[in-house]
Amino acid sequence: MKRKREELVNLTFTNLTSTNLNDVILQFASHLNSKGRKDSTIKRYCYDLEDCFRFLKKKDVKLHSLQVQDINHYFQYLAVERNYHEKTLHRIYVVLNQFYKFLQLKDSSIQNIIPFTNYSAGPSRALSPDDFISTIEEEKLLHIVQSTNDLSEKQLKAREYLMDRNDIMIRLMLFYGLSLKELIDLQMRDINFALNELVVHSKDGLKRKIILEKEDRIRLYQYYVTIPEPVRPHYHSTHPIFVAFDFNRMTFHWVYDTDSPKALSEIAFQKMLRLEVKRAGLRKGLCSQHLRNTYILGKIKEGMSLEDIQQIVGLKTAVSLKRYYQFIDEQSY
Repeated sequence: MKRKREELVNLTFTNLTSTNLNDVILQFASHLNSKGRKDSTIKRYCYDLEDCFRFLKKKDVKLHSLQVQDINHYFQYLAVERNYHEKTLHRIYVVLNQFYKFLQLKDSSIQNIIPFTNYSAGPSRALSPDDFISTIEEEKLLHIVQSTNDLSEKQLKAREYLMDRNDIMIRLMLFYGLSLKELIDLQMRDINFALNELVVHSKDGLKRKIILEKEDRIRLYQYYVTIPEPVRPHYHSTHPIFVAFDFNRMTFHWVYDTDSPKALSEIAFQKMLRLEVKRAGLRKGLCSQHLRNTYILGKIKEGMSLEDIQQIVGLKTAVSLKRYYQFIDEQSY
């Protein structure tokens, strides 16, 4: 994976095998980077691809002779065994489809089998009760985050550093409506502890200011000061607020090349949330979107206007909010 990009140009794409798979995925990542895709998106694409091919390898499927039924089996596994939400399945479908299109750029004889799989339609835009986290689930999740139940010895050693971080991240999504990307992108210059203010930047380039409850400001500050001073993000800087943790060294991750902390990735957050969901005994598939969905639905039920909700969750248009109102209307019958 560390070979230079120039050394990978002459790979043979017509014979995709386990041996050259990592190199092909690395080229695909380079291709995405050249298209201007963000690092977090590229990491997620690579993670999805690696997961798919791990499954196929376990089934002893030859990568150079993949059949439609092989991919069908994979989607069935994701839906039944992992209980993945339809939106997640669609994301993985898009990743696999884009990967095949990339292969075709190098070898036009390769057939893209993904559109012929059983899963070829986009996700339904209608919301269901499964798209939200219930009050009981919320209470269990927040309780387990502050608990040490079912943790390994290594996880217990790191818990004193991660408990406050994980807690406030979940609360910012559940009680303030931040998206996962907004959460990960937060920088130290965005927080004003004295005024309880946090500036959030949306994917559409919009900027909004939220006022933290005193208890949540304290939680955020408690997390901040648990970071050892040598690797602590600098106040008023572009350093990330939420920092990745190095379990080998048992401290927060500092990148010496950039002389700054390493930002927690979206994938790392999702992994953390899956662990907490499992520890709490909650249903599989609960993710960050469930937290934001619940926040939005709560504001609608409180009677907040559509325009105000659009502003507080950082949406350029209110189109995507219509399905929440539709859900409420359907539930009232």
